[in-house]
Formats: sequence, C-alpha cells, structure tokens
Amino acid sequence: MIYDTLDEALTDMQTLGTWDPDRLISHYGITYHYTNGLPDNIKGNSIPLTRTFFINENVASPVFVKCHEFYHCLLDDSIEPLIDTSMVSNSKIEARANNGAYYIMLKDYINITGIEPSDFDLTRFVKFYNLDSKHLLFVRNIVENALGIKINKGVFSL
Repeated sequence: MIYDTLDEALTDMQTLGTWDPDRLISHYGITYHYTNGLPDNIKGNSIPLTRTFFINENVASPVFVKCHEFYHCLLDDSIEPLIDTSMVSNSKIEARANNGAYYIMLKDYINITGIEPSDFDLTRFVKFYNLDSKHLLFVRNIVENALGIKINKGVFSL
C-alpha cells in the first residue's frame, strides 16, 4: 500500500503534471502485463504487495482496467481482500478503484481532447474509452464533482 486513501493518492498525482496512465504507473514503480491467462470473466488482477497487475488481453476497455488495477496497487495492502471481493461488484474496495480509474481517465481525456469542462460530453467519454453503459451513472458522479458541472439527465436512457 502506498496511500491510505483515494483522496491522498489523487492529491499527490495532481503534483506530477500528467494524468497519462502509463506515466503514472511508471512513476510509482508499478508494472503490468497483458495476458491471455485470465478467465474471460476476469478483466484484471493485481498483486499490490509486488506492485504488479495483469490485464486480460480480451477486455473491451483496457484503459479502464489498467487504471482500476493501478489503484489497487496504490491503495490495497494485501491480495486477500481483492480475492474476497473480486466477484462482488459493489464492494468498497472495487468502488474505490473504479472511482480512481474514472478520475484518471477523466483528467487524461481533458488533456488529450483539450475540451473545457462546460463542453464535456459523457457519451463521447464513454465511447472514447469503450466503457459499458453500466458505468454511466458512476462516471457522471465523478465528472460532476471533479469538473464542477451538472450533466443533463437526458443523457441517460434508463
């Protein structure tokens, strides 16, 4: 474990001058590998004690998985909680890793596209990273908080 909280990790990252996931991962001395050795239903697996993670080669959104597993390496101190919660999508550990991943992706997206917060389009963001629609509400919450904007509820076809 490198940080105790997600906020602590994000605060430190803001001082680095980049939100590029590969540069962040390298900065923290974490390594990752793409593999075909994971079952299709497992998108990634991290081993925080060794600062290593694996990404299933067959995932639709490798950037999301990369950022998600990166956060496990930053915030989790052992592999046991990850094994216990890996199949529980609403666990606190998984939600924290998802929120961190969305934040990095958002900041990197803004840097890549150069858009202003007021021009942010949630559906374009989700398509850019090839995220499943199940991520929409969670991403919206991160975006609204991070950018200080409100996203039109008409975006959602729930």
